[in-house]
Amino acid sequence: MRTRSSHCKKPQPVSLDPSLDAQKQSFLSELGEAISLEDNTLICSLYHHLAPEPAITTFLKKSRLYSWTQCRWKLPRTYAKLLDNDLYTPFVKVLASILKQFKQDSTPQGTREVVDTHATDLLHDETDSVAHHARPSLVIKAEGPSFELPHTNSGGKAIKIGYSNIAACIDIQVEGRELTISDQMLRAAIYARQLFINQPNRRFVRVLVLTQQHLRLFHFDRSGVQYTPYLNFHDDPYTFVRLVLGLSSPDEFDIGLDASIQWTIVDGLKASGTLRTHSANDLDVVYQLAKTEPLFLRGSIRGRSTTCWSVRDPVTDEELIVKDSWRSSERSSEHIYLQDGVGIRGVVQLVSSEANRCETKNLRCFGDSVPPSFHNRIDTRTVMKACGQPIKKFTSAKQLLCALRDAIAGHMELYNKGTIHRDVSIHNVLLGKPGAEPGSRGVLIDFDMAIHRDENAPNDWHIGTRLYQSITVLSSGRVPHPLPHDHLNDLESFFYLLVHIVFAYDSTGNSHSPDDMLLRWDSQDLRLAAQSKEAFLTRKYLPEEIEERWPSPCVDLVLAIRVFVQNMIYKKLILNKYTPEVRKGSEKVLASKVVEHYTHILQLFDKAIEALDRPETWRAPNTVSDSSSDESEDTAEDGAPSSFPRPASRIPAPQQTSLKRAANDYPDDQPPAKRSNSPQSSGSRIVPLPRHSRRSPVPSTS
Repeated sequence: MRTRSSHCKKPQPVSLDPSLDAQKQSFLSELGEAISLEDNTLICSLYHHLAPEPAITTFLKKSRLYSWTQCRWKLPRTYAKLLDNDLYTPFVKVLASILKQFKQDSTPQGTREVVDTHATDLLHDETDSVAHHARPSLVIKAEGPSFELPHTNSGGKAIKIGYSNIAACIDIQVEGRELTISDQMLRAAIYARQLFINQPNRRFVRVLVLTQQHLRLFHFDRSGVQYTPYLNFHDDPYTFVRLVLGLSSPDEFDIGLDASIQWTIVDGLKASGTLRTHSANDLDVVYQLAKTEPLFLRGSIRGRSTTCWSVRDPVTDEELIVKDSWRSSERSSEHIYLQDGVGIRGVVQLVSSEANRCETKNLRCFGDSVPPSFHNRIDTRTVMKACGQPIKKFTSAKQLLCALRDAIAGHMELYNKGTIHRDVSIHNVLLGKPGAEPGSRGVLIDFDMAIHRDENAPNDWHIGTRLYQSITVLSSGRVPHPLPHDHLNDLESFFYLLVHIVFAYDSTGNSHSPDDMLLRWDSQDLRLAAQSKEAFLTRKYLPEEIEERWPSPCVDLVLAIRVFVQNMIYKKLILNKYTPEVRKGSEKVLASKVVEHYTHILQLFDKAIEALDRPETWRAPNTVSDSSSDESEDTAEDGAPSSFPRPASRIPAPQQTSLKRAANDYPDDQPPAKRSNSPQSSGSRIVPLPRHSRRSPVPSTS
């Protein structure tokens, strides 16, 4: 097996649908390293259970569309011989004859039909406002418990076919004029991505590319893509028949669907559904879906691809959340860390889990010969207690501060039990349920990136969500020996979450245009993001419009936490330059003050929450606050805590290294907006920003 980068060739101008060219770039980062199979052993081994060889032989001998004597399907040999330049009808006839011959009697899985869609716009489901579409040459239209008619806008014309009722896509190209492999793969990826989005119980997607002489199969799953070499399907009609039957199989497992999630279809649409999983005592339990659509769906092909469902307990009718995700096989299951949080307020509560439902290496039928470059992923299902709305849905300043305060308190308790989150973000903090008691007014969720703190894992810029990453995490790609990820990194992320909300919303929850500072924090250029955060930490006031949108206790809270974060960051940046031999465990001094650090932050929140209940004490906007004064621990002359042991000899200069990593070498995937492929974006211009100190962060020694 060989691998090739999806960036290896510039897309060619040839396109059967010009609108696809505008979409290609958005898929490049999703595909990663494509695995090119060296022979057709795999493709010839698929779907043997659907048609035994004697049955295929009988069909080939009797078929009017296959010549047993010439060993050839009755398809045009050249484009010039096509009737009215119609390349598609001959293939429709051949594929339809195969389905008709091997069609099973009526099954609960529904029907399959070959449909010519080369002139049909299949609309895409995207978050942006651009109305993308694509035109696969042929599709296998499907009916059954996982398929429904495409949704239309109110008053819109009914659509009979779309990605929500397609089992597989097939591209047909003229022999000798077919697209490059890169373009074939990108077109297939566009179809696959839409099938994953519109069929949220998809585990894999297979796309067939045909010419008059050859076929190639693309397989997409949460580890990326692999593809076969060309196979002459005239010389091997048995494999061709089995592939057609496999892509149109009435068994949902064959076509890549997870049958543990099923829907009841009424008038072509999903009316209700069920989800089957294991209970806490490892017995099968069937939950009713509270909504037919997922609460959350990450649309990327490769990566965790998290999907969340709202379900109802069959006994208590309590709302629960089921989270399906594909974790890296190198990582522990999320439920291990959630078990530490059972009974802790401010942390999402675990109900049950299935840690190993399926692996992508098995979907690809590798057997024991897994290619070295393959990044295996494991399907994991976790059932949790339902919480409230995302924190960005707050409606008052007090509700916001209470939610953050309780989530931080939950983070502290979980840290005391040995777990550290590592991905604090606006997506991973929820409001408590309406009327929640203190301690449960905010809830920390999503422990996919969590670790046990005794692992002493170093800061890693691949881990977390860019906008909220700490400065030492952002700097980890530029130092040879990054500090361990500790509680201070996550407290800093909570601070950036608070700042993000204060700058992007007002105190009643109305959103405002994003500030340029936030855009820099979210930059793919790690140095720019870190420098922008360092510059913000030097501010002793907030912009005028921010102070006018928020009551003074919230402004004072931001400024007070700023002082704390600035002191911690300066000390950590100094230590970050040292080798472990020179540090001699000095970083443990900061890490040992866990109780003091959490207590200080929680007291600042409590003070602000109390002040919000006394509007008469609020100061007018843009007046001086004593919260802006620097309150730091005792420090030595170089800025490090006085309790740090002093190095006895001259400190060697830090080793110079970029510590660049391959694009596919990160432990888990997230959308490009959250992660970049290198510590510094080539060609990016670093904007000089003021620093909090003019002297070097490395102590000078004599």
